[in-house]
Amino acid sequence: MLRPFIVTYWSGRTLDDMPDDVWEVYQSAGFRQRHVNVALLALDSNGKLLRSLQPLIRPGELRGDPTAQGRDFERQLDDMLNGLKLPRVARSATPKLTLPDVCVGDAPTGVRIFLKFSTNRLNHYRTPTVEAVAMTDALRTSLRHPAEPRSLAAADLRPWLEQIYPPAIMDGQGGMRRLDGKLTLRSAGSDAGFRYAVLDGDVTFELDNRARTSYLGQLAVILKYAADSDDLVTVRGVCDCTFKKPDAAGRPVESIRMTAAIESRPE
Repeated sequence: MLRPFIVTYWSGRTLDDMPDDVWEVYQSAGFRQRHVNVALLALDSNGKLLRSLQPLIRPGELRGDPTAQGRDFERQLDDMLNGLKLPRVARSATPKLTLPDVCVGDAPTGVRIFLKFSTNRLNHYRTPTVEAVAMTDALRTSLRHPAEPRSLAAADLRPWLEQIYPPAIMDGQGGMRRLDGKLTLRSAGSDAGFRYAVLDGDVTFELDNRARTSYLGQLAVILKYAADSDDLVTVRGVCDCTFKKPDAAGRPVESIRMTAAIESRPE
C-alpha cells in the first residue's frame, strides 16, 4: 500500500524530543493537539507537505480486533491519499512477519520480550507486543554465573523490566517512575554440556502516568551458561503481573492480567 513512497518515521515520548527537521514538518501540518499518538504526513519530492492525518484509533468500536483495526487504518490512509497522483506499481507479495533476531552465533545479543494480556472490558491490548532489548555489558555482569547465591536489585534489570508495562495508559509517557525489588540469582546445577542458574523474586512497578499505576510482578528466569565460562547461552523467563486500568478520572475500573515472556532464542 505504501510502496510508491519513500517511507520514514520518527517516534518519541514528547514533542520536545523532536529533531528540528521533524518539528518543522510536524508544525506545517497544523495539528491542534499537543499530544498526538499517531500522525501521518505525505510530502512531495521537495519536502512540501501535501496531506496530513491523525488516524482515529477506535478499539472500543472495533473490539480490539487487530484485523479490523488494520482494515480501518487502511481505509483512513486511502482517504488521506485520495486524489494525489501516485506512481502505478504492481502490488508486492504479502510480507512475512518475522521476529527480531537477538542472537549471533552462540551468544545472545539481547532478549525478546513478549507481552500478552487477559480478556478485559474494552478488549484493549489484544494485539501481542514484542520488544527487542540489547544485552548490555552491565546486564552480562549482573547475570554472570553465580558460584554462590547472590542478590540483585530490580534496577539491575531495568532495560528488561521497563518494557513490561501496558501500552495505551494514555496520559503517561510509557516510562517507569519506580522499579523496586530484591531478586535472587542461584546455581541450578549442570549437565554434560552446560551450567544453569535461576533468577527469581518480586518486582514493584510504578508508571509515570497521573494515576501512578503500580503493580507487582513475579519474575522467574532460567539462565544457561557454557560449561567452562560465565558466558550466557540462553535466557528464558516469565513475569506475571496484574494491573488496575484507570478511567479518565484516574480511578481503577478493572484488573487486567499481563504476562511477559523473556527469551534470547527459541529452543
